[in-house]
Amino acid sequence: MHRGLVAVLAACSVPLAAGAALAADPAPAGTVKTVKFRVTVQEKSAAQYSSTAIARVLNAECQMVAQAATQIGSGGPTPEQEAAAKASQAQAEAAAQQAEPSTDMATKLAAEAEKCGDDEACLTALAMQMSQDPEFLAQQGNLKAANQAAAAANPDLGPARYQQWSPQSCTGDMKVKDTYVTSDPGGEGGDGAYTDTVTVDGSGAVAPWPGLFMETDLVKGTTQYRLAQPAPLTLPSKSSLKGDGSKDVSLLGTTALPQVLGPYPGIAGKQKATIKGENGSVALEWLASQ
Repeated sequence: MHRGLVAVLAACSVPLAAGAALAADPAPAGTVKTVKFRVTVQEKSAAQYSSTAIARVLNAECQMVAQAATQIGSGGPTPEQEAAAKASQAQAEAAAQQAEPSTDMATKLAAEAEKCGDDEACLTALAMQMSQDPEFLAQQGNLKAANQAAAAANPDLGPARYQQWSPQSCTGDMKVKDTYVTSDPGGEGGDGAYTDTVTVDGSGAVAPWPGLFMETDLVKGTTQYRLAQPAPLTLPSKSSLKGDGSKDVSLLGTTALPQVLGPYPGIAGKQKATIKGENGSVALEWLASQ
């Protein structure tokens, strides 16, 4: 759908749609809510000379701020809203055509005005004459009816059902238990062969980040999320060959999260989801909101 139409739809002030009652009232804009969630990553992968096993858990909470509820969600208008907008546009175009003077009247008026030229007295007399013309008076009635029809042509987009929540801040702790094995067969005859096992077993606080965005549908009673992972966490590591060191560890491995998670039943309540990838899975759990 054209972006301009979406903007027009969002700007319209229209009555509630019949049959689309709210399952819950929107929170007042500016309301702050604490949302806690957990992300658990489990993956195992193997290549010709290496293998990896990762186990990571992020426990986090975000201070979320309610935006004003809107009739149109972040995904754009629904098919029903698009149909209502098209019908409204057709009504407006019909009203505009109704308001236009007939070709004969327009031609007649233009010819008389041309005769007057810049003579204001002549133009005033012409206006007085036209105000008594039956065809002109009938056209005034058409114009009034057209204006009323145009005013009534706003599309019915239903109630303000979508409410977005944006993060003020997100904080959390990540626990990591990773194992990375590298086996190099060496050169001819196994010369220079080695096996190195690096383990990362620790936890730490992640840097604050804008990690969670929510959108509730107050008619369907559902919530969808967008999740951004925090910056990598630097944790101690231990190599079987090199001893102690450190490693930057990200929350996610090879399993990518979709851009939008959900929608899931419930208004920002306790919800669970599992995203599966080639090497493992990411389990998500929204624990509570206050």
